[in-house]
Amino acid sequence: MAKQTSCIATLVAVLIAATPVVAQERRPFQEGTVGIEVAVAPLVEIWNLNGHREPMLAVSASFWGAVSDRFMLGVEFQHGFVFQHTPGAFVQGISPLIRWRFADQPNWDWFIEAGPGASWSDLDTPPQGTRFNYLFQASAGGMRQIGNNQNLVLAYRFLHLSNNHREGRNRNPDFEMMGLYAGWAISF
Repeated sequence: MAKQTSCIATLVAVLIAATPVVAQERRPFQEGTVGIEVAVAPLVEIWNLNGHREPMLAVSASFWGAVSDRFMLGVEFQHGFVFQHTPGAFVQGISPLIRWRFADQPNWDWFIEAGPGASWSDLDTPPQGTRFNYLFQASAGGMRQIGNNQNLVLAYRFLHLSNNHREGRNRNPDFEMMGLYAGWAISF
């Protein structure tokens, strides 16, 4: 019984101590802020076509931390579906990203971001490629405050997916894709 009372008292103390932090308004680029972001990105192959134009629908979840009032570091987990002429493929990836705020206005934070990564899929992606691929992505966009600690994120994203000739020149088709990135970010 004493153990249960001790656990409950500790939980109540943590909740009381954390309440002021949750109630504070946090901007995403405010030093010390951490946050989560969920997004969707319909992407279309724009050049370096592999005989077909393969679109992709990607969803992502990312975790961010502001290291200054201009820079954020994040890690993004992606899950996408590539609509290719062979059976469609599910692609999962992970990318560390750096986001730089180059301009801010009262309700908008304008940024660019970039980062490398790795991905794997259930089928060869693109066709005649491999299941393991490298990623590079870059975006330019803005974050608009829509509520306390909440931001709408809109960007234009570039995504490169390739195995970097890991299995020879004949097995290295790639994707060069672009599209809209729309997300919702919560800051703590």
